Amino acid sequence: MLNKANRLNKHGSFSYVYRKGKRLSETDVVLIFTPARSVRVGFSVSNKVGKAVVRNKVKRRLRASVGDRLSSISGCQAIVVANPSAAGKSYDVLDGELVSLFTRAGLMK
Repeated sequence: MLNKANRLNKHGSFSYVYRKGKRLSETDVVLIFTPARSVRVGFSVSNKVGKAVVRNKVKRRLRASVGDRLSSISGCQAIVVANPSAAGKSYDVLDGELVSLFTRAGLMK
């Protein structure tokens, strides 16, 4: 589980990361990140992914994946964006893509 202290939740914080951040993408997930002192991660799942139940399920899976790897992620502010194809994917697939993105970004210790 991702602690509230490690969540990106203010509109201004999201805007800053979207404006200044670098983007990396996989099939189902996009990572937008900027360097920072501590790790803070936000999640964006649009209505294109599905109805509320599906969107919340995808968010829970992404949040759990980042929470499990939180100790191995170096300081950054990041937004994880789910593509519509993420709706039908399992936790293992989404987890693998997130690990790949954080590794390619150079944020995994």
